[in-house]
Amino acid sequence: MTAASPPAPTRDRILDAAEILFAERGLAGTAVRDIASEVGLNPASLYNHFPSKLALYEAVLERGVRPLLEVLHDTTAADPLQDGDRIIEVLMDHLERTPHLPRLIYQEAVTGGEHLVRLARVWIKPLVNEALSVLKRNPNSGEWAEAEYPLLISAWLHLIFGHFAMAPLLSEVFDEDTLSHENLARQTQFLRKLTLRVLGVSNPGPQ
Repeated sequence: MTAASPPAPTRDRILDAAEILFAERGLAGTAVRDIASEVGLNPASLYNHFPSKLALYEAVLERGVRPLLEVLHDTTAADPLQDGDRIIEVLMDHLERTPHLPRLIYQEAVTGGEHLVRLARVWIKPLVNEALSVLKRNPNSGEWAEAEYPLLISAWLHLIFGHFAMAPLLSEVFDEDTLSHENLARQTQFLRKLTLRVLGVSNPGPQ
């Protein structure tokens, strides 16, 4: 008989619930009491872990975006085949664990929420800058004009984040769970091939 997994720490459960609700309703539309209710706490108990709703929102972004920044920052671009594989693998594995983060980002972008400017400047702009740095360091990116780099990064982020953000719609369109492990593995394989082409590897071969 397999032993049951230990329950997640309260802080992690709060972050999980907050990520979902912020993705559905945005920062302004989410009440602390609703987050607390999702994890079986009262609001006062939740404030023992996070001093404010904004602090909780920032913690969700910290948990979600920081690992993406780190993997891009640590990429040397010395080997486009290896680096492209690693970037996509790590990003998709991380987003599989935090699947509502892209919807949270899209929610703020579409609604022009009160936190949009801070979200853009503190989290998304550094992410884009790290991705641009990878392209500029890569010796095989010469087929792209440097003026096209922001367009490449924008399209790349849309492909990765959009798969998660549009999952409810895509699941209905294709009559399958777009966020199932099998479908995410297939999406990861597609993105690896595409990223390698962007990095100038014309024939990546079987993965």
